[in-house]
Amino acid sequence: MVWSELAGDFGGIVLFLVWLVIPLLYLVILGRRYVRQCQENAEVAVWARDEVRSIREEQREGSHDRDAG
Repeated sequence: MVWSELAGDFGGIVLFLVWLVIPLLYLVILGRRYVRQCQENAEVAVWARDEVRSIREEQREGSHDRDAG
């Protein structure tokens, strides 16, 4: 009798576990996507910063060359 009641509740238990797992999987998937996007954006930001620095250095060197000349 206990096994038949447990078997009847098994579907409910499975649905409950799925209800618990799906949001967690969803959060993990979204979290991984967010982390990947942040890494890509950080790489672009570092590249842009390096470009700006090199342009500023070129401008400084150009202004020093004009002052010396």
